[in-house]
Amino acid sequence: MDGRWSVGEARSRLEGEVFDIALSTSLSPRAAYLMWRTGAGVRVGFSAGVGRALWTHRAPLRPFEVVFSRRYQRLAAALGIPATAELPKLEIPQKRREEARARLRQLGWNDRAPLISVHVGGGWPTKQWPVEHMAALAQLARQRHGATVLLQGGRGDGERANSIASSAKGLVLISVGNSISDAIAESAVCSVAIGIDSGLSHAAAACGTPTVFLFGPNEPKSMIASPSRLILTRNLECRPCNRAGRWRCPLMHHRCMREHSPESVLDAASPWILPRA
Repeated sequence: MDGRWSVGEARSRLEGEVFDIALSTSLSPRAAYLMWRTGAGVRVGFSAGVGRALWTHRAPLRPFEVVFSRRYQRLAAALGIPATAELPKLEIPQKRREEARARLRQLGWNDRAPLISVHVGGGWPTKQWPVEHMAALAQLARQRHGATVLLQGGRGDGERANSIASSAKGLVLISVGNSISDAIAESAVCSVAIGIDSGLSHAAAACGTPTVFLFGPNEPKSMIASPSRLILTRNLECRPCNRAGRWRCPLMHHRCMREHSPESVLDAASPWILPRA
């Protein structure tokens, strides 16, 4: 279903359908209720949450886990399906890559300069890298590598993206608010992605783009290691503060993200800043 739906609307869509297995990745009690209304004999969900009594099979939940694929593996394990050790991959068809290149050329990319994706948003305000750092990164990337920075994000990230572009004196391309599939295809043609603990950053890594992750208030221990995933953190006694620091730094300094300097982040990304085939 498109858009936000009511329980009544979802229930009407399920009427008359026959289901053997119902599975929910959500902790929402209404999702548990809807799965129960399917009449499926096997209903799978997490052991936490109000709706746990409606599940026939329950998977354990670790509330501060970063990589959601690990959660989903436990849902599969609750059904007796063994987890694979392979890294999840997103295959981006060549046609989608060419369409992404065409859109980026329309934005001003010359199709030759190395392209660096920078995720400007990311949910929690305290997970976000400062605007001034992203602007400085764009200037350094142009000076050192002749590279172009592509600002990516959701519909609500336009103001941050415009602020970065203004500070960077036009040395960036802005592509925010487009569809998830378009955003991932655009990150797939970049030389490297720089992001935070966000869906877009994890998707960029999954489709094969080398990705530098900047972690601040949350803990990256559940991240799946690979040669193309680089995690940067700050060694501070106050981190991780996790959800306690979701909206603002509890100590009011936000060092965990501010101390990821533009120079250090670009140094980390530099081995991958090459034109993509």
